[in-house]
Amino acid sequence: MGDYAEPRSVIDAQTERDEDQASKRWIWFITGPTACGKTTIAKALAKTLNFGFLEGDDYHPKANVEKMSRGEALTDEDRAGWLEALRDHETVQPPAGESPHLVMTCSALKRHYRDVLREGGAHAGDLRIRFVFLDAPEEVLTRRAAARKGHYAGANLVHSQFVALERPGPDESDVVTIDVDRPIEDTVRDVIISVKGTMMQDDGAYLRLN
Repeated sequence: MGDYAEPRSVIDAQTERDEDQASKRWIWFITGPTACGKTTIAKALAKTLNFGFLEGDDYHPKANVEKMSRGEALTDEDRAGWLEALRDHETVQPPAGESPHLVMTCSALKRHYRDVLREGGAHAGDLRIRFVFLDAPEEVLTRRAAARKGHYAGANLVHSQFVALERPGPDESDVVTIDVDRPIEDTVRDVIISVKGTMMQDDGAYLRLN
């Protein structure tokens, strides 16, 4: 007997699935309160996966930055335009030759905020929007915020962010929660493992990212 060959219809169907997966874009939001390590972890993840990186704080209007610099908490109204700007950026196609996939930072403290960011995926069929929530006790992040230099969000903002915080619920299946009350190297390792694992589960899509 000769070697078995897949029927043409099976091969064509697999090719179609592969092409569909390749056309999908991943957007990973690295979220959590101030001083949880969003930027450091997001940059490490983007570098490992060869994804683009975007610092969400850069999209805050000047008024928001000035308010946080004074130690004043942002309101839902203050954050509305900022969240919409990040949501709208999800559908911006990167320049030719750059990765179509993106890692973005955003505190996304409330369920409603995450829902705003999810809208990009709902409106554009080629997007997979996912979140990593970086979790740690308030006192840990207060100490970290007090120790860092040159950041407009100081330790006095941590408490107000924990007052506003709505940790992801069990029904938010698109969120991975990672404990950051430990060395940064351990956190980065587990974020990378979790993100890769999530993408592998999605029809093996990670295998066809690069």
